[in-house]
Amino acid sequence: MFDNICNLEQLVGAYYRARKGKREKTRVCEFDFTLESNLIKLKYLLETGKYIPAPYAHFTIFDPKTRSVSAPAFRDRVLQHSLVKSAEPLFEKKFIVDSYACREGKGTHFGAKRVKKFLMAARCKYGKQQDIYVLQCDIQKYFQSIDWNTLLIIVAKTIHCPKTLDLIKKIVENHDSTNRKLMPASKDSCQLDLFSSLSPIEVPPVSVAERKGLPIGNLTSQLFANVYLNELDHYVKETLREKWYARYMDDFLVISKDKNHLKEVREDIRTFLNKKLKLRLHPRKISIKNVNEGVPFVGYRIFYDHKLVRGETLIRLQRKHRKRLKLFREGKITENQMQMSEASVRGHLKHADAHGLYSFMTKNSV
Repeated sequence: MFDNICNLEQLVGAYYRARKGKREKTRVCEFDFTLESNLIKLKYLLETGKYIPAPYAHFTIFDPKTRSVSAPAFRDRVLQHSLVKSAEPLFEKKFIVDSYACREGKGTHFGAKRVKKFLMAARCKYGKQQDIYVLQCDIQKYFQSIDWNTLLIIVAKTIHCPKTLDLIKKIVENHDSTNRKLMPASKDSCQLDLFSSLSPIEVPPVSVAERKGLPIGNLTSQLFANVYLNELDHYVKETLREKWYARYMDDFLVISKDKNHLKEVREDIRTFLNKKLKLRLHPRKISIKNVNEGVPFVGYRIFYDHKLVRGETLIRLQRKHRKRLKLFREGKITENQMQMSEASVRGHLKHADAHGLYSFMTKNSV
């Protein structure tokens, strides 16, 4: 595996994936200016064991909620793309179907369809008169709470290449900071990526002293976060034997007709997370509700026969659309950029029963 990660052809492909949507950024242009020598140097550092991740730049994002983000150097992003390309297929074989985040062919729309299917199955099995309940949980400060030692043990169950494990350990454990600050996205920017609405911060989102935390901003963090909670997935499916279970990153749910059973499941999950993964359930984000109220999940409110856009999601979409429309009228973004923004909004709404909502939203955003 390590030879594949260091392979120059694979590094070239990783470079093209890493620069996608970021070609005009300064750090990408600098790397691209001497591309061949940069990739050869990266290959040399990897093969000689001298590779160490460069210092991170730290930020805070505020939309949809406040999060600490660590931006790796572009060279490290290239390496992470190469690593993920080689390692992800091995982990993918072990993931359950109903884990939806950061997986090819999955995502929010697939997750919404699956939960709708679960509700329909429960209604068919128990009848219309039977109350059906959903347990919904969220993990408190998930990325900041991932234990490095536990993660490396879990990863080693799947990856057996010593050099690859050593590389992963370096990525997980090295978190130097840099004085270089990337400024917040400008008001005329049309970049709809992770680094929108940023401001510099001083505190990194990981604790080296406690050996905890994965930086939001690393491509590997998305994979390792899924790998970490894959332990929970198999516990719920194989030990607790829950049929209707779904997870999107650290947001997960279980559906059952028995409210008391869901309370027991909640406590079993709480114990498992505390003892095995050193995680805590968010005390204010645990609920057991009747599904007649709809199941809020992956940006939708899901019922057995239809889906609606969640109110807070709609407000966020409308706010972003108004901002884009203002920029377009001021000539700060192009017509093509505006069309891309509108397509993004329509893409989310079309997966819900929201006929006419897009027209209503755009009409009221003028």
